[in-house]
Amino acid sequence: MAVGPVHAGVIEPGHFRFSCAGESILHLEISLGYQYRGIEQALRNGPTPRTIHYMETLAGDTSVGHATAYCQNIETLSRCRATLRGMILRSVALELERLANHAGDLGALADDVGFLPVASHCGRIRGDFLNLTAQFCGNRLGRGIARPGGVAFDLNENQIEIIQRKLDEAFVDISTAAQLLWETPSVINRFEGTGMLSVEQCRDLGIVGPPARAAGIEQDARLDYPSDVFSFAQIPVSLMHSGDVFGRAHVRWLEIVRSVEFIRARLNSLPAESTCVKVGVLQPDSLSISLIEGWRGEVCHIACIGDDSRFKWYKVIDPSFHNWAGLAIAMRNQQISDFPLCNKSFNLSYCGHDL
Repeated sequence: MAVGPVHAGVIEPGHFRFSCAGESILHLEISLGYQYRGIEQALRNGPTPRTIHYMETLAGDTSVGHATAYCQNIETLSRCRATLRGMILRSVALELERLANHAGDLGALADDVGFLPVASHCGRIRGDFLNLTAQFCGNRLGRGIARPGGVAFDLNENQIEIIQRKLDEAFVDISTAAQLLWETPSVINRFEGTGMLSVEQCRDLGIVGPPARAAGIEQDARLDYPSDVFSFAQIPVSLMHSGDVFGRAHVRWLEIVRSVEFIRARLNSLPAESTCVKVGVLQPDSLSISLIEGWRGEVCHIACIGDDSRFKWYKVIDPSFHNWAGLAIAMRNQQISDFPLCNKSFNLSYCGHDL
């Protein structure tokens, strides 16, 4: 039973081939690479004015995460430090990105079990969170915010007030939708016990992000490898222990709650200073590694600089690279009708893998 590759939207296409016995899945083979774009080759001999745009479109729904990881590498290699205000605003943008995608995922999960009230509300609420990012930089996906040395946009008092007010309104709405989701027996019946991954399987496969935390693995780059603001303003790790669709959905909800609290606190304590500093020449014959906790999980960027102070090579590892194998294992012995639900509980990116 084949699905794709012509079937995806912003995450771009892949191909699924199921081996089934009746309605039960024996094995899932996932074929990626349909949108291989040669990004890592294009990054060699950079940075150039185009490099930041490659970073923001590596995986379009993780624009802030990938751009921030790149900026941290450039700052390390040029031995400069972003301003505190710039780091705080970058972290706010990163958590807004998490809010928008987690809200959208809760709605998509509801849609996959035919629970349309929550699906409709979460689709609208996702738009509300995206609009907060647009209030920041004029772009709903956050492109243009993170730049080496800080951020390219600042927030004035009026913008901060608007963002805080609309954030509170959106949080009330997403809380109502989530509560309805958890209190509906037919939804919980489909979520619980579906697409399970054990702690051992997660460790063996190197699973990251919400799927790992849903199995009970306390793993979060914001805690394990804190950088920027997360070095002194940490967000508690959100954990479940069921390892199923319900666990992955509930981890997203817990992260929504904590991201909102984090954004509120950071916007109330912005220091009065510049948002960006000029970076210098990259140190020759050097190496830098940056780890960011994107909304899907751990984003890793590795930059190697040659003796000409240019990129000798640049490696990007999107969390989807780790988690596709987890989806294949989670589908074993599941019903074929549960695939859309389980797939959405991971919500991985093809283009983030095809670099």
